[in-house]
Amino acid sequence: MSQRELARQMGRPYQTVNEIVNGKKAITAETAIDLERVFGGNAKTWLNLQLVYDLTTARQRRAAS
Repeated sequence: MSQRELARQMGRPYQTVNEIVNGKKAITAETAIDLERVFGGNAKTWLNLQLVYDLTTARQRRAAS
């Protein structure tokens, strides 16, 4: 699925989806619910993926300083 199609199905702007995909914007609870609706599964899973990403990037920043 393209980012544009995902944005359409989520009812979100393309730019928002693009920023999430490129790690420039976080998945919020509202976004997780939209992803749950589009892809199935559980919104909690999407939020957990965001948490893992946040922890990984924080550790990388700390290691680099």
